[in-house]
Amino acid sequence: MTISAEQHWFVSLNAGMQMSGYKSEDFISSNYSPLFNFTAGKWLSPLLALQIGYKGFYFYSISDDLKHHYDYLYAEAALNLNNALNPERSNKDWSLLLHTGVGYFYNHLYGKPNTCVNIGFQNTYQIANQFQASLDVSSIIGWDIYQGDADILPGITLGVIYIFNGP
Repeated sequence: MTISAEQHWFVSLNAGMQMSGYKSEDFISSNYSPLFNFTAGKWLSPLLALQIGYKGFYFYSISDDLKHHYDYLYAEAALNLNNALNPERSNKDWSLLLHTGVGYFYNHLYGKPNTCVNIGFQNTYQIANQFQASLDVSSIIGWDIYQGDADILPGITLGVIYIFNGP
């Protein structure tokens, strides 16, 4: 699929799992929770898209057995690495994207807002005329979002992207 700026608005819905932290002690089954990610955006060029998104709904921490409900609203840019490295490539069915941005994080248990960074890689594959499958590996990174110092919520999701006015 060739991305042209004038016709590619998109929405996506992804679901997967996340955990709080990335240290060896964080890799226990009780630390995993579901992750949902919704985005909407527009390709401005074959290289660059802008999107807004929502991530949620809760995570677990190894420090307690509570569900830490949260809302994360963010805006970010996505760079199509395939098109950046080889704009004349013949297979445009799949793309590797680097995305990063900032957003508003609110941990309902903590009761306070925070500004966090979202960063990750997304692999997309064309599955139908206006649909792409996606695999996203990303993290919400911030200070004092659940344990009083540098915190990270890494996650992995699978989903589908709908492209308006597709090819």
